Amino acid sequence: MRLHQWSKNFLIFVPLIISHEFDLADIRDAAIAFFSFSLVASATYIFNDILDREVDELHETKRLRPFASGDLQPSTGWFVIVPLLLLGAGLAALLPIAFGMVLAAYVLVSIAYTLRLKRMLGLDIVVIACLYVLRVIAGDEAIGAQFEGLDSSDWILAFSCLLFLSLATVKRCSELARLENGPQQRLLGRSYTVGDYPVMLAIAAAAGLSSMAILMRFIGSPDVTQNFSQPRILWVIVPLLIFWLIRMLLLANRGKIHTDPVVYTLRDPMSQLCGVGVFLVSLLAW
Repeated sequence: MRLHQWSKNFLIFVPLIISHEFDLADIRDAAIAFFSFSLVASATYIFNDILDREVDELHETKRLRPFASGDLQPSTGWFVIVPLLLLGAGLAALLPIAFGMVLAAYVLVSIAYTLRLKRMLGLDIVVIACLYVLRVIAGDEAIGAQFEGLDSSDWILAFSCLLFLSLATVKRCSELARLENGPQQRLLGRSYTVGDYPVMLAIAAAAGLSSMAILMRFIGSPDVTQNFSQPRILWVIVPLLIFWLIRMLLLANRGKIHTDPVVYTLRDPMSQLCGVGVFLVSLLAW
C-alpha cells in the first residue's frame, strides 16, 4: 500500500491553507479527501506492482517489493485492491461530486500510466507531474474553494505544474546518474538512456526556476497583498525555496535521490528545515 507515500496526499490541504478560511467543515472535508485519495492511491500502487513485478525483479531496490520478491502472490493484491477502491469511493461520496470526478481521473491516469504511459519518452514525467497537480485540484474541489478577483487557484496550479514537472524530472535524473559509470545504459522499464541525462537535468532546472518566477509573481498579486498583513515578508520564502531546488538538482546530479522526490523532501533534514522556515515566514507575514 506504500503508506509512506500517503505523505504526497498532504497536497490536498494546499487549497485550504491558501484560502485563509479555516472553517471546521472545510477542515473536515479536506481530511476526508485525504483519506479517500490515499486509499485509492494505494489501490493503484498495488495494481502497478502486480503488473510490474517481472521488471521490478531486475531492479536494485524494487526487487524487494512484496510481489517482485515473491512474498505476496498477485491474487492477494487483487483481493486487497477492491476494498481499497470501495472504501475510497465511499469517503468520496461524502464530498462534492467534483471531487469524485477528480479522483476518478486520477485512477484512470494512473492505470494508463502503469499499462503504457510510463514507457513513453517524455510523456511519463508529464503524467507524473499531472498526478501531483490532481491532488491539489482534488483538495480545491473537496472544500469548494472560491476566490474573488484574481483566482489564487490559477496561481497555485501554474506553480504546481512546473514545480512537480521539475521534481518528476529530478527523479529520472537521479536514476540516470547512477547508471552513468555502469554497464547498463537504459533505465529498466523506461525509454531513457544515459545520453538523455544532460537534457533531463536542463528540463528539471528550467521547470523548477520557472515555478519560482510564478511564485514571485504570486507574492506580488492582489490575492496575497489583501490577505496578509505583512506581505513583503513573504519574499524571504523565495531564496529558501531556490536554495532547496538547487540542492535537489545537485543531489539528483550525484544520484543521491533514491525515492520519490516529494517523499525524499519530507524525510530530508535540510528540506525539513527549509519547510519550517517557509512556515515561520508565512506566520510572520500573516
